Amino acid sequence: MIVSETVAQHILCFIHNIDQLYAVYIFSDNKIDDERWIQEWWKVKGIYTQIKSICEVLPHAIKQCDQNSISISFIPIDEDVSDKNLDQLDPTFMYTQILKEILFETQYNEQSIKDFTTYCRNINCAAMNTINRFEREYHSNTSIWWYTSENYLYSMLNRALRTLETDAIIKLGFFISDLHKYIKQLHSKQFNVRSSPSFTVYRGQALSKVE
Repeated sequence: MIVSETVAQHILCFIHNIDQLYAVYIFSDNKIDDERWIQEWWKVKGIYTQIKSICEVLPHAIKQCDQNSISISFIPIDEDVSDKNLDQLDPTFMYTQILKEILFETQYNEQSIKDFTTYCRNINCAAMNTINRFEREYHSNTSIWWYTSENYLYSMLNRALRTLETDAIIKLGFFISDLHKYIKQLHSKQFNVRSSPSFTVYRGQALSKVE
């Protein structure tokens, strides 16, 4: 959110703890004390006297928000996920496992892409050119390219998985399935079990005390 100093003084106390609010950037005609604002309101990321300065930091903030939106589930490392303890697992984890199986077993076609782009046009008019290009050019072998490109698809997918937005996940089902299959295909080509040793990679993500 970008607000003026005057507006921020009146509304921050009401909106600061709303989960959907990721960051606040304050625009002020005069340079004011950043530390006071940041200490009192941790979602305030800075005070700026020029709109251009805010525009320069927004791409990084958006990218960071997208990265922090990747879904996480926790399962004890020493726990055997078997029939006898399935009822003790986190319901969200169980729900995502079932949803994943449904997505991977569903058969998709060209209509799935059209349904998705129609859905996107209804919620994101600003990305119309990208949506039209996706509808024309998308192929299962380009799924990784589309996911790693700087476009709305990356943030849309991560947000949907993080918030378990079922409608969006179902519309993205063909893309999730293609992405999964293509990664497995590339992995099997690059790392033959009989000739190449496996290695472990890790992805880190910061968690707040509340999380």
